[in-house]
Amino acid sequence: MKAKILQVIVIAAISGCSIQMDATKHGQHSRIGFFDEKNMNLSVLNEADGSIETLVHIEDADSGLYRRTVWSPDGKQFAFTGIVDGVNGTFIADADGSNRRLVLKPEGRSPEGVLDWHKDLKLIFVLKNIDGNAEIYSLEDGSDLKNLTNSPSWEIFPTVFPDGRIAFFSNVDEDLDVANSTFKNVYVIEPGRPGYKFLLSIEGMSMKSVSTIGIFPDISPDGTLMCFALDGDIYTIGIDGKNMRNITNSAGLTELTPSFSLDGESVVYSGASKPESDMLSGNNPNMNLFKINLKTLKKEQLTFGEDNFFTHPLYQPRLPLKH
Repeated sequence: MKAKILQVIVIAAISGCSIQMDATKHGQHSRIGFFDEKNMNLSVLNEADGSIETLVHIEDADSGLYRRTVWSPDGKQFAFTGIVDGVNGTFIADADGSNRRLVLKPEGRSPEGVLDWHKDLKLIFVLKNIDGNAEIYSLEDGSDLKNLTNSPSWEIFPTVFPDGRIAFFSNVDEDLDVANSTFKNVYVIEPGRPGYKFLLSIEGMSMKSVSTIGIFPDISPDGTLMCFALDGDIYTIGIDGKNMRNITNSAGLTELTPSFSLDGESVVYSGASKPESDMLSGNNPNMNLFKINLKTLKKEQLTFGEDNFFTHPLYQPRLPLKH
């Protein structure tokens, strides 16, 4: 398998996808970008009819280079990091995959890349090996790469609040030796103001959790909850650091890369449907896309297939209806 999902190596980064919204008598269909690990494709699922379309093919990539569906706030574009046509870098494309352009080539040996899209700062990155450690960067255009954290510690897994603040995990208050860090603490940056503040702590996080499955946090549309992966389950926690809850609680099954639905009522994620096809079993791992309602905890399987390895689902923001 060319995409080695187990080797997050402290940072996650990337996938990209796109979408075209359809109008029906019930409104717009929800479409979900995701990464097809086995075929190395950025794809999109039409939740209404289950159809899947391929948008971009990613060529051979360094382990640890993840593709995430990084939508623009208006849903008209997406960004991703990967190797396309022999070029390793971060790209922006229109929502249908057209008009793709390179916006940043990696510096040094960094395999990390774009993880979110800020309404003002535009692309939000994790990059390492520039300053000797991982830092959070923004990129408004190809010549304006800014280090937002500027710390000797490691900052990873950024995610953007609806109000523009940026949350991330860091070992700043731990042993700066990455191997001895848990990365359990979450901090927040407010763009335009120096420094960053402690936000919350996630008990049970460990270096093993970070490096094998990854955290992959997301903030709810109302800014009150964070969802994340921990030791193969999906959790939510209040932004006040209270009410941490295991919402999937699936013993023996790996679940990862969660994100909120557009209405904030559900979380979509990648998961195994049976132990013998779990990705950690090593026996022809099979991962499909699922959705869980946060009130009822009822799970719904969205994709089916014994040969699927789908990860990083992310809903596209609504596009305006055409008249």
